Amino acid sequence: MSLIIALGSNLGDRKLHLENAITELKSHFNLISLSHFYESPAVDYLNQPDFINQVAQFDIPSNTPDEVMLILLSIEQKLGRNRDIPKGPRTIDLDILFWGLEKHSTTHVTIPHPAWDQRSFVVLPLQELPYFKVLQNHFIIPSKFNNIAHKL
Repeated sequence: MSLIIALGSNLGDRKLHLENAITELKSHFNLISLSHFYESPAVDYLNQPDFINQVAQFDIPSNTPDEVMLILLSIEQKLGRNRDIPKGPRTIDLDILFWGLEKHSTTHVTIPHPAWDQRSFVVLPLQELPYFKVLQNHFIIPSKFNNIAHKL
């Protein structure tokens, strides 16, 4: 079982922000695999720069999902995340996509991420991870999207 985290950035040196986030994440969790970078237009709040996204696979930690979410929020803050505009531009965005095949819902986090299967910038890089084989046996994986991310 694996912890799957999505990363995104659309401000400044987007790739550097993702690389810095991976460095921070590796100080908390054991990295198994990392996708390539994907670029895509913003969703939800459209008046902002394009995003670069990536998906990472880690070993399930001893922390709870809520504790991991708090770690992700602290990493976002450390890397300059500003939450002035809901769903707006950001230096870094970190989301838990999957915690193995478990379901988890609290005020802090919902797992699996409720919109994972609606976003090409999640599904396409997710297919590069070893854990994708497990996911495709348990979820319907979409093949068509309104916005298509492309590999960089």
